[in-house]
Amino acid sequence: MKSAIHIFQRSVGGVVIFYTLQDYLVYYTIFSVYAQKHGLQVLGLAIMYNHLHILIVGGDRKKVRRFMTVVTSVFARQYNEDSGLSGEVFQHSFGSSVKYGEKEIRTTAGYLYNNHTNNRLCTETQNIRWNFLAFAHSEHPFSAPIILRKARICLRRAIKNVNAAHSRGDYLNYASLKRIFKGLNKEEKEQIVDYIIGKYNIIDYKALESLYSSYEEMIYSFNANTHHDYKIPEGEDDRKSDDRFYQSFSKIVLSSGKVSSLKGLLLLSEDSRLRLALKVQMQTGAPLKQICAFFRVRIEYEKLARGGQPPDSQPFH
Repeated sequence: MKSAIHIFQRSVGGVVIFYTLQDYLVYYTIFSVYAQKHGLQVLGLAIMYNHLHILIVGGDRKKVRRFMTVVTSVFARQYNEDSGLSGEVFQHSFGSSVKYGEKEIRTTAGYLYNNHTNNRLCTETQNIRWNFLAFAHSEHPFSAPIILRKARICLRRAIKNVNAAHSRGDYLNYASLKRIFKGLNKEEKEQIVDYIIGKYNIIDYKALESLYSSYEEMIYSFNANTHHDYKIPEGEDDRKSDDRFYQSFSKIVLSSGKVSSLKGLLLLSEDSRLRLALKVQMQTGAPLKQICAFFRVRIEYEKLARGGQPPDSQPFH
């Protein structure tokens, strides 16, 4: 393996994008479908709350740029249609860095697959769903195996719908996922998420593992080392923060009675989002930057620090 491209892409304004399972799955299936159409060999994809890391074999920047433009545009259209918003979702300008030789590629792979551990979302890199590493040798790493003959009709129907979309070369949009999840219980939803990931998975694990002596040695290397990529334009907050706060925010918002689903937060008025943000700040003591990113408001730090009236705010654009 001579070279690979590490891609870093941040959301517009650094706001949170991925609130729901559907957000992750829509992006993931769009990414997978268009990576295959563009003939790209993918070594890694890590989906964070407000940014992405991607590792693609080869050095054709023009081909990669065309691919990223399509994926970004298609996802934005689907995301906005679902959330009732408009405008860009990810920044069209993304950071990229070419890695030459297996040593540099190994270092970058370690960095990509450690993003969730660096942000305290898991203790070992293979123990989280959204870097897809656990799917290298398992079709159901986060759920019970599906025994089709014992499955309920709604689960069998969901599998049939996933298979049909995949065979047509279609990604899964929000409407199709709503149909797929209809009637499923909690355990079945976990099963169908794993099934979708496995069905659409295009990560070349064999090529990734070829950089190491074995899968076990690769996992050990990922968990034993922390790497950086200083050629990628990400800040310290992207590189290392406590993203568990976002999980706490989600629980508070859902228990507030203000929304029926987490993504309904985006449809609340600016004032409602601001008041929820202040409530969350008082309860969690989380960094204001993360609170603002989650609730998509700007807060005057000085007023909040003085304990005055609710601070002025501006929506993210």
